[in-house]
Parts: sequence; C-alpha cells; structure tokens
Amino acid sequence: MFAHIRKHQQWLFVFIIAAVIVSFVIFFTPTVGTGGGGGTSQGGNVVGTIDGQNVTQEEYQNAYGEVSLQVYLQMGRWPEQLGNQFGFDPQQQARSRLVMLRKLDAMGMQVGDEAVAKWKVNFFSDPETEAFRRELYDTVLENIKARGMTEEDLNRYAANQIGIGQLTSLVSLSGELIPPREIERVYRDRNLSATTMAILFSRTNHIAAAQDLTGLETYFTNNMAVYRVQEKRKIRYVKFAATNYLAEAETQLNQSTNLQAMVDAIYLEKGTNSFTENGVTLTEEKAKEQIRSEELNKKGLDVAVDRTKQFMQGFAKFGDLSSGALEQLATEMEIESKISSEFSRNQLPPGLGVPFTFTQQAYQLTEEEPIGSPMETTDAIFVLALEEIIPDHPPTLDEVRVRVTGDFRREKQLEAAREEAKQVRENLKTAMDGGQTFTKACEELGQTIVEIPPFSLTTRSLEDLKDRRITVSWLQNLAFAMNPENISDVSETSDGAGVLYLKSFVEADTETMTTEMADFSKELSQTRLNETVSAWMQEQRKAIAGFGTENINN
Repeated sequence: MFAHIRKHQQWLFVFIIAAVIVSFVIFFTPTVGTGGGGGTSQGGNVVGTIDGQNVTQEEYQNAYGEVSLQVYLQMGRWPEQLGNQFGFDPQQQARSRLVMLRKLDAMGMQVGDEAVAKWKVNFFSDPETEAFRRELYDTVLENIKARGMTEEDLNRYAANQIGIGQLTSLVSLSGELIPPREIERVYRDRNLSATTMAILFSRTNHIAAAQDLTGLETYFTNNMAVYRVQEKRKIRYVKFAATNYLAEAETQLNQSTNLQAMVDAIYLEKGTNSFTENGVTLTEEKAKEQIRSEELNKKGLDVAVDRTKQFMQGFAKFGDLSSGALEQLATEMEIESKISSEFSRNQLPPGLGVPFTFTQQAYQLTEEEPIGSPMETTDAIFVLALEEIIPDHPPTLDEVRVRVTGDFRREKQLEAAREEAKQVRENLKTAMDGGQTFTKACEELGQTIVEIPPFSLTTRSLEDLKDRRITVSWLQNLAFAMNPENISDVSETSDGAGVLYLKSFVEADTETMTTEMADFSKELSQTRLNETVSAWMQEQRKAIAGFGTENINN
C-alpha cells in the first residue's frame, strides 16, 4: 500500500514498499504499557532534562511514539522489526525529536488543523491522480490503532512534521546563499586535474625479509587483543531429514491419490518445455522422474514435521530442559543425536551444510533456555540444544601460531618494502635536485614508472589504471597536497609503499564548466544546506542532559 505514498516534502524521505508487516511482538520501550501513542499514565515522572528544563515521561513517550510512527510511514515496519538495520536507534531519535519540539515551542511556531488536513491529503494521495486515497488512510489508522495509537497521535505527528520542516527551512537559508564566485571557485578546485606518475615498492619483493622469525613472541604480545579468541559454541542436535521418510511419503501419497497420476497431471499442466537441465529440455521420462522426486521430497518434509512434533512433545516429561534431556529423548525414540564442531557467532557449523539461521538460533540459546524451537530448512527439520559455551579468551601463541606467523611475516615484508622506498626516494630527490628529470632519475635507479591517467578530486575510479596497488584516494591525498614538479614523501600502501610525482595541474575546461555549472550550483547548495542543518542539530543535541530511559517505567 505504501507504493502510493509520495515524497511531497524534502524533509520527509519516504521509502517505497509493497506491503505492511504488523508486529505483535511486545518489547521493552517507553511506550509499552502506557497506550503506545498518547502515554498519559505516570505523565508527571521526570526522565531527563533539556537546557535544564525537565522532560516528563509523557513528553518522552509522545516523542518516541512519533519516531515509531515516522519509521512505520517511511519503512512499513516498526522500529523493533528493523532490528539493527541501518544503525537506527529509536531512543536516540526520540531525544533528538524532543529537542526539535522544544525549539518549536520556544519559537511559538503553531500548526493549524487546516495545515494538518492538507498534509494528510498530500501524504496519502495517489501518485498518478493526486487524489486522496481514503482506503489507504483507513488501513494506516487500523494498523497504528493495533499498536495502541490513535488518530490524534497521527494528527500530532503531522503537525510536528510540518513545524520541523518549517524550522529546518529557516535554519538552512544561510546554507543556500552561496555567492557565484564561491561556486565557481569550488567547481574549479574540485575539477582541477592532476597529471602524475608513481613508483611502487611491493612487499612480495622482500620474501627473504620474512624468513627470520626473531621477535615473533614480542609481536604476538603487543598485538594480543587482535588475536583474542571469540566465544564459540557446540550444539547437540537431531535432524529430521525429508529423505529419511520417502517410503512413508510415497505410501501416504498413494493413499490420498495415485502418485503416478499426480506426476502425469503436473507434467501436462506445466508443459514439456518447463523441465530443463543445463538449458536442454528433458525427455518425458526424465522430467517425470524429476517431478516424482520433488513431490516425494515435499511430502517427506511434511512427514519430518510430524515426527518433529512428536519429538518435541516428549520434552513434557522433563523437569529441566538441557542438552542431556535432548540426548536422552533421542535415545528413547531411537533417533540419532549429534554434537557439532565448535563454531563462532560468524561461522557456519563445519560439515553440516546448514544455512546461517542455524548459527543465529544457536547463539540465541542460553543456559536458562537451552533448547530452541524446531528450525526448518529446505530439506530437513532441526532441533537444537546448547551443549557447551566456550568463552572468549586471550589466546596462547600456540592456539593462533599459524595466523600470527603469517601476519608477522607480512609485517616484516611491508617494513622492508617501506625502507627500500625511503632509500630510493632519497636517491631520487638528490638526482632531481641535481637537474635530472623524474623519468631519467628513475631510469638510472632502475625503477619502473607507473603511468597514471589524469584525475581530480571528483574522480571516483580510474578504469584505465591497471595497477591495483594504487587507489584513487591514495592519489588524491598526495597530489593535491603538492606543488607541480615535485615528489611526495614515502606513503604507505596496502602492499608496501609508493612515491608520487606530480607533473602538473590542468584547469577545468571553461566550456564544460559553463555546461555543468547550473547542476553543480544546485548540488553545492544542497550540500551546504545539509551541513548547516546538521551542524545546527548537533548544537541543539548538546541541550540534552541527564537523559536516560532507565527511569522510564514499563
């Protein structure tokens, strides 16, 4: 439904989505237990201050509710449904919104009912016909009411959005007023083109430097935090694979319908060209074998689900759930249970061929709740139990010796490459001070020059640059801090080090500048506007003091 919501205001960026997912999960927020939107209960409790003025629980809850509503209108989901996506922190956003709302109040900015009505007509209009979509509005109301909010909460949110838009427009005026000469200067600076050459020094040319492992222990000690061993887990599990129940699946299918007749019907319905392998249409016989296998596997998974349900019911006799209970139950029901190899939060269990959801569920298990809900994959059902938690810990050298040795060797190679670069750079500088050109000096020193295509501060990539040891940011950082006909200091690269020679700068083409100036002016104005508003908001956030949700009652 949100495909019909339009981006009518520059300060309200609306993500277009196709459906609304309503959450029924209760989680701890300042709105739980207080009606979600209005939050009138315990409204007198002080939860923080802004500019030394108290903020009540009700005021904070209203701001939190508006942030939640904004996320819903923009994303089609409530904040808790987003999880950690986009780095969104609803509590921090609620505090920021409080600052804005206090500023609106201080400036006496009022938004009338007519403006709110126009906002709603505008926001919920059809993008093609611009007609107000009543059914869309009613659906939104229904969903926010399920959240514990009211139409009055939506009206208050709309009024505050209008006010915030007016406020940011006022603040941003100074960011939009850029003199034409300043625009031209910035354009010329950003489009100044550098002509350069480089010489590079790679660690791979210094293999011998990494043979001596003297100092390995000291290197490990100095970098021990890097090698800290992450928490790992072992999981006991039972697997109800669809393939274990194919015979029973075939029997059930033949009891309800003739399996072969089903296969024939599916083949005729989908058509002979629907069944291919590597782009080649299968014969009728092979196609029907494929259909039969798919139908048996689907039914086999249904049987696996039934067996899993029976297994889960067996836990009812255990007072305490544990990995041991799962093992005992599996033995009694003559089902094999296994223990996984240890794995970290970011790893798949070795050798199981399971999706990452297995790892995710494994790390949701706790000693208090050691057995998870059945987890379905494409071809099996798993029941997981927490077998062992191996805590994170500082490693011994022997635990991580292979990794440490590899890193130590690489570091020794990098150091050797950078020392070589320093020596060559000194010799190069001496030769150039004596009147030699950069090219001639490199030739006499036996150094290979890397030719670099022209670039500017606006360059994002250099397709004609074949040497992947060089990055655009490396070139920009060096070249635009230099004067022409000079060489840079030695600069580190991921592979070693390098020295850049700046031959010349080339001014932006006047004709191109004239063509691009209008668009550039708009872009620069928008950038300055954003910077102005951002700086102002940072300043306003400093007004928040002693603000914490630990005082907010649920």
